[in-house]
Order: sequence, then C-alpha cells, then structure tokens
Amino acid sequence: MAAPVGHGNSVSLSSYHWTTLIWTLLTLSSPARAFNLDTTHTLHKLGDRGTFFGFSLALHQQLTPESQSWILVGAPQAAGHGLLRGSRPGALFRCPITPEEYDCERVDIDGDGEESKDNQWLGVTVKSQGIGGKVVTCAHLYELRQRVSRPSETRDPIGRCYVLSEDLTERDDLDGGEWKFCEGRPQGHEQFGFCQQGLSVSFTPDNNFILFGAPGTYNWKGTMRVQLLNQTLLDLGFYDDGPYEVADHKQLNAQLIPLPSHSYLGFSVDSAMGIMSLGELTFVAGAPRANHTGAVLLLRKDNVYRLVPQHIFWGEELASSFGYSVATTDLNNDGWTDLIVGAPNFFDRKAEIGGAVYVYLNPFGHWDDQARPIRLNGTYDSMFGMTVSSVGDLDQDGYGDIAVGAPFDGDGKVFIFRGSDAGIETKPAQVLDGRDFDVTRFGYSISGGLDIDSNHYPDVAVGSLNDSVVLFRSRPVIHVIREVSINPQYIALDQFNCKALTVLFEADTERRKLGLPHRVNFLGRSSLDPEYTQTEEVDLQQQRHPVCTTAVFQLHVSNLRLSLPFTHIGTTLWGPLARLPPILSISPSNTLHSEVNFLREGCGPDKICQSNLKLSYQFGTQPVNTDLFIPLPLDEDDVQVFSLSNQRVVVLELTVTNMPSDPLNPEEDGDDAHAAQLLISLPNTLSYASSRVPPQMRCEANPNGSQIECDLGNPVKRDTKLSCRHMNECDCAYSSDILLVFHSRLARPHQLFFSGAVRGESAMTSLEDIGTPVEFEFLVSNPGQPLQTYGSAFLNIMWPYELSNEKWLLYPSNLTFDGHPDTPCSSMTAVNPLKLQKGRRRRHRERENSPELSCPFRLQDCLLGSARCVLFQCPLHSFTGQAVLKIQAWLWNSSFIEEFSTVSALELLVRANITVKSSIKHLILRDAAAQIPVMIYPEPGLTDQYWIPWWIILIAILAGILLLTLLVCILWKCGFFRRAHYKDKLPQYHAVKIPREDRPQFQTKKSGGVHKKEWATHWSDGTS
Repeated sequence: MAAPVGHGNSVSLSSYHWTTLIWTLLTLSSPARAFNLDTTHTLHKLGDRGTFFGFSLALHQQLTPESQSWILVGAPQAAGHGLLRGSRPGALFRCPITPEEYDCERVDIDGDGEESKDNQWLGVTVKSQGIGGKVVTCAHLYELRQRVSRPSETRDPIGRCYVLSEDLTERDDLDGGEWKFCEGRPQGHEQFGFCQQGLSVSFTPDNNFILFGAPGTYNWKGTMRVQLLNQTLLDLGFYDDGPYEVADHKQLNAQLIPLPSHSYLGFSVDSAMGIMSLGELTFVAGAPRANHTGAVLLLRKDNVYRLVPQHIFWGEELASSFGYSVATTDLNNDGWTDLIVGAPNFFDRKAEIGGAVYVYLNPFGHWDDQARPIRLNGTYDSMFGMTVSSVGDLDQDGYGDIAVGAPFDGDGKVFIFRGSDAGIETKPAQVLDGRDFDVTRFGYSISGGLDIDSNHYPDVAVGSLNDSVVLFRSRPVIHVIREVSINPQYIALDQFNCKALTVLFEADTERRKLGLPHRVNFLGRSSLDPEYTQTEEVDLQQQRHPVCTTAVFQLHVSNLRLSLPFTHIGTTLWGPLARLPPILSISPSNTLHSEVNFLREGCGPDKICQSNLKLSYQFGTQPVNTDLFIPLPLDEDDVQVFSLSNQRVVVLELTVTNMPSDPLNPEEDGDDAHAAQLLISLPNTLSYASSRVPPQMRCEANPNGSQIECDLGNPVKRDTKLSCRHMNECDCAYSSDILLVFHSRLARPHQLFFSGAVRGESAMTSLEDIGTPVEFEFLVSNPGQPLQTYGSAFLNIMWPYELSNEKWLLYPSNLTFDGHPDTPCSSMTAVNPLKLQKGRRRRHRERENSPELSCPFRLQDCLLGSARCVLFQCPLHSFTGQAVLKIQAWLWNSSFIEEFSTVSALELLVRANITVKSSIKHLILRDAAAQIPVMIYPEPGLTDQYWIPWWIILIAILAGILLLTLLVCILWKCGFFRRAHYKDKLPQYHAVKIPREDRPQFQTKKSGGVHKKEWATHWSDGTS
C-alpha cells in the first residue's frame, strides 16, 4: 500500500482551501484476467456434415416431467426421415449437457410426408422462453402448394413455425405447426406470396406474445406480427387481444409501413419493457435494406390490430445492413432498457473496419433528442455484428452483458462486452476464438442468459457454419470491495489527533443482497467482524514511503458443488461435471483514492475554506513624486487608451477582495484564503519598473521583468480588500512613427493622351508600341523603430491593369523598390507579362494645360467596378528610414481608341494603403491610405476620324425606305393583305325559278298523274 502526499502548484490567482492527502491502494491481482467464461472445460456438440448444424441455437431448461437442461440446435439442411427420406427439410436437435459430442437427438415435430418439404429450412431459427417455457422453431421457406401436379401449379414460400411445450412435445392446442399467418391471404410478391414467416422469431419478456418476422411480404417491404400466446382460461380473460401487425391485421394496408419496398422489415425482431417508457412493452424490428442503409423500428400496440412506429433508427453507411441483428438489455442498470444493433456489412477501408455494432444507451425514453450511439468496430472482412445477443449478467456485477459474433474474423470469434455504470466497456472483456476449439465460421449464432450448470451464473452457447456447437460455462466470480478511510476526517495541525489509515475488505456484497450465502471467509479478520469482511489499520511513518497490507481468504467449497453427470472422453466412467474454480472480479481501476483535509483557521463550520477571491484592475498614469492615480481615458468601445506621446510609464492598479458573494448568507463563502498568490505576466513591450504594495503583500519580478509574483498574505482574511500599483515602462515607439507620404506629383506625366490606330496584342513588338508611358512613385517613411514592434506591415497598391471587359488598361512594365531592392512583392507575374522590351525611343508630348472638358466624362476605378485591379503587396519587415516604390507603366492605346474614342476625358485612379497585421488592439495608422488620379484625353481630331458624314446617313435612310416599299408591294401582290367576305365563308343555298309551262305537274300525260316538283336546288359552299 502506497501513501504519497500531494503538493499543488501556483496559479494566476489561487488559494488552497484545504490540503489533501491522497491514499492509493492496489487491487487484488488475479492470474485469470480473461473474464469468467471458462475456455478449458468446454462442451462440444457435433452434427452431420453439410446440415448447417449450429445455424441457430437456444439454451432451454424443462421442469416437467423431470428437470433437464438442453442445447437446442437448428440444422436447416438436415436430411429427412421416414416419409421425408430423400429430401432435406431441416430439423431441430436437442443436446444434453454432457461431454459426449454425438449424443444430440432429433426432435420429431415434422414427420408428415403428405406434402413436399424439401429445402423448407426447418430450424432456421429457434427460441426458448427459458426455464419451463415453450419453444418455437421455424421453416421460413415452407411452400404453400396449390393445384399440385397441374400445369397451373403454384408454390409460394410463405413460411411456417412450430410451437412446442417445455418437454419438446405437442401437449396443448397452442403446440404444433399451424403458426402460418400468411396462409389464406392474397398471394403474389406484392402481397404474401413470398412471406417467409419465421426468418426471425422471439418471445416477449412476459411470455404472453410471440413475435414473427416476415421480410418478404408486400414486395419485400416486410412486416412483423405479434400474436397472443394464451395458455389458460385465466390468460384468455386478461390477455385476449391481437394479433397485431405493422400493416394492420385487418386492413393489410402496406402504406402504414413507413419504409420503402425491399426493406426486409422483420429480418430481426425483439421486445422489451422500458424502452419508450417504464412498464410499457415495446417491439423492435430490423430492416437491413431500408433506404439502402438499413433501419430499426420501435413499435407499440394500438387499441385495434396495428403496431404503430414510435421511432426509427437509420444506418449511417450505404449497404451496411444496419438492423441485420438486434438485442435489448439494461447495460448500465438504470432501469431503462438499452438497444444493440448489428451492421455486419459496415465498411471503412482506411480504418480497416469490417462490421459494426451500435449501442444505444436509453436516454430515459427520449430517443428523438438524445439518441447518440456508441459504435463498436470489427476487423476487416470479419462480418462483426452478424449476430448480437444479450447473454445476461455473466459476472453478476449488476450490469447486463452482450456477446457479438464475427464469424469471418479468422476462423470466427465471439466478443464479450461488459455493461457498466457508464453504459458499456468498449474494450471486450473476453474474446472466444474458433481456432482454439477447431471450429470454423465460429460465432454465427449465440445463445445465453440461462444457467445450465446451476452455479447461479448464466452460460453461453456458440454455433457455427461448421456443423458444431460449443458451450461455455461461466466461472463463479468473487467480488471483493476495497474501501480506504481515515478517522478523523479532518486533521488539526495544533492537535495530535492523526490516526492510522483503515482499509476494509468485503466480499460477495451483491450476492448477499440476492439472499444467497456468502462464499468467502477472511482468515485475518477480528472476532468482531463478519466472515466476509476484514479490517486492517496501516501506520504511515513518512512521506512517499509505501506500506503494504494483505488480506487472505478462503472459499466455502460446499457452495460451489455441482451434481451434473458427465462421461469422461476416452473412458466409460461416469461422474459429476468438473467444478469450475472461481475467479476474482475485473476491477475497472487498480487505484483507489481517499482524502483527508488539514484544518485551517477561518474555514467556517464545515471545516472547508470556501473563499471568494475577486480581482479587478485598471490602467492609468501617476505624476512624478505624487501618489495621485489618473485612470486612462476610454474610447467608444470602453477600452482604455494610452497616448505614448505624453509619457512612457503605464501604471497598473490591482484590487483583490475576499468578500461573501451573498451578504445575506455570509457563511456560504468568503472564508479565509490560504497560500493565495497573484501572478502578473507582462508583454514584450512593457517591462517592470517598481511596485507599491500594502505591508502584508510581497512582490518579486524575474530578471527580465516579464513576470511578477506576489504573495497576498497567509491567509487573506474574510472581508479583506488589497490594492497595489505596478509601474511599467513602455518599450514601444510613438503613435506617429508610421507615416505614408505622397508627393504632389506621384504620376509623371499626370496627363496622358491616346491616339493612333488599333493594334492587337500579338502585333506588339516593343513597349513603345503599346502607347504613352507613365511612372508612379510612392514614398514611404518611418522615423521610429522597426515595424516589427507592432507586427507585420505591408504596402498595398491596387493597380488597374485592365477594363471590365478584360481589355488592357494600364500595362505595368517595371516595379522597383529603391532603398530596399530585396523586398519581395506579391503578384510580380503581372509585371510585363508579355515580356516586351524597349525599342526605339519615341517622343511623347506632355501638355501644360488640360483641354477644356466637355461631356461625357468617365471615371475608371476598381472599387466602382469599371476597372479590374491586381494587388501589388510589398512587406515592410524591419523597415526604418524611407523607401520609394516606382512603377513604370504604359497606357494601352488600342483599348482607349476602341472603347473611349468619343469620350472627352477619363480619370484613372490608383489606390495605395498600408496595413498592419498585429495582435495589438486599437492600433491607429495616420495617413495610411491615398489615391493617385491620372487624367487621360484623346488627341485632338481623334473624334473626327470616327465622324460619319451626313450624306451617308441620308442615303442609308432612303435605301431603307425603298426596301420597305418594295417588300410591301410584293406581299400585296401575293394577296397577303386580301380579306375574305363573310358570305364566302358560309355555304349558300340557291333556288332557280322554273317556268310554269315547263313544270311537269301542269303537263297532261297518259298516266294522268301530277308531279309536284316546283323547285330545282343545288348547294354551294362558296368555293366555286
């Protein structure tokens, strides 16, 4: 046992309210650190090769007609017997708890040979209600055959499940294989033709309902059915409700399922109390293909026949199969059930992750607001999370544990994760490797939570795709609690009341809370202590001198006896199963801490000094030979401003108080502050000169004057107010040290003219071909210290190099920094990008007087958007004295002739400024920006070159009128303007008068008949 004494360090403004001793105690060590699943005395069960023996399994215990424990194993490819010989319908096997490998018996539940059951996959799932409960197993590919041996025969894989009593026989009306709810419903893939009931199955915790997953219904949207499992008339009176389905048992409305088609809802199912609210049953259903990422639904029963979704968890990665497996348990023992979801196809190539398990700690039922999962990752291509199972409390520490299968991690592995007060320990407590047991694809199925060997610890069975099953028994765990205490809890330095350190060992606390007898007898205990405790006193002699104490205990072997028979491999001797020795519990920490406080004066009735130190400050000046303190003025942001032009001494006044924060309750805080210190750190621009402090304070500065350390007195009494002043000299330049000066003629010439012919960029052979030259000059001076005192300073030139339409404007040919030739400026690639050289020298005329301006007038400025600029930025590091920046440029004639030939004058603005990047706030630069205007005019007569004579305009107008007249005549001749009459648009009826003498009825014939036809008519539609 070690007992180091802790010492603290000084802080900026600190007070030691109390002094603490830290007592450290090492935990009891145990040679077995691999959790408590025994890997030495495992039980193996083997099935026929190729039957998928171990595809599913469940631990089961019957009570009648005799007590017997079984490992129920599904083999969905097992060959048929009797009338089903020659086919592979699958089978369910029951294996006794013996070391014999080949003693599993086939459960006779499906011997009817009147229908074909080949490849129905009986045993794809198997679940048990637990001790004395029922068992269910399913064949999800069972086919409903209609019109057998006819050309119109149909086969619909609707699935089927078998319920058995605890002794695996059919004893009541609920038992048998009539659990096939998709039979008699509309078939076809869009309804129930591919139902595949029983791909997942489960019982509710209260054993009143059975859950069926049917992922093939409604075009593979999937569903889950919850059906009552009544056993007695009493149950019928209380629980006569249901069945329930997500799409409603009566309506069969797929629109009620909040998932798209091909989601596979019901691929995994589970249920628990305390997920959405305490005391309410919630159903969990996985849909591993929903929205291509997977989803898990939380559902509840409504008052009719529907399972109503309450919350949906969505997968985070495409094709991760989120929801492939689900499990529920209380990991942190807070009374709320937590959710575990497997995503075996989760993939991260960079992190080499192949499979993931999401642990959702229950946020007291508020899933919408606080559902933040913990992700457990598997290795590459391991399919980690293909199965997740709640295996009960393996070590009986009060927290539920889970097992995760990764059947493709090597030969397959199972990871055991322990629950804890924080939720879950992300590092596995134990890893079961199939290679150690000569099993491949180990971990494909897991079952736990049932105590097989009656040692009060649940056991775990693991299946595989290698036709083998392994049973792991849990070793008893001895939980030893260690407590370190000291009496009295407070040590007064003026009294000799320090006593020895007390260490308490106590075992089997949780076991005794369950009413079970303790198994530990401490040999070194006193006669007054119970058998399961031991108290030791340790005397600490000096600082950092470790002292050790030991506690030896023995186990009550009578409490660990087992009475299960076994057959010793290789012999014919029968006897009890080997007793598993207990192990010590895994402690979350090997170090325990306890503290004792040394009493100080002025700490109040609780013996703990709760001081209330507060620090305030202000800057000011102090006239020479006086005590007068003049605070510095404030600017508009309430920041004090110090003018270096007046003086170079800054006075810092500090005030420290220790007052109760609430005068009405002075006992809450404001106690004496012990060993309080004040630390002052000064910047490089200030150096410590002197201090004025009250008598109880002492201040010292380091050699370079950058830090001051003050002791405020020990202690700083209640209701104390301390004030001190520190004089500091400023080692910085005056506020007028940075100047940006522009002469009156920074652009030579300041008036430019353009004329000539338009020439393209490729025609330019020398700088003189561009146009008129111009030179800009910027003079920067710094009479003070180098600019590095303030930070990094830069001279910025906004150079208008082209128009907004990307035509050249002012072409820079050279940039020089006189006085600092090595200064690198940015954007140097924009200087003479065409690589033109000077040719024969031309004479450019500079006018003394500006021409008389006439409208229009144009302004070329980057800030107005009429020109585009490039930034020339030149650093001024360590800059003193003065420097001249010169930029030689050429006016691009062609651009001005094309764009501004009719403009009387243009003004071109070049902007310049100085910027400083500094950590100093409120740094003011005077004359830090300026602009240089340049006037540009067209040569006289240039506008006349582009004037169009009046007679050309007149001829153009007359030609246009003549062309328009000709076009109108052509259209009129073609009948374009002719309008049709109204009478020509309608059919006309014409009547012709026939003379009387020509009428037949007035002519006498031999027949004597009279013809009555007076009119001859014809129709005309106006087209003839």
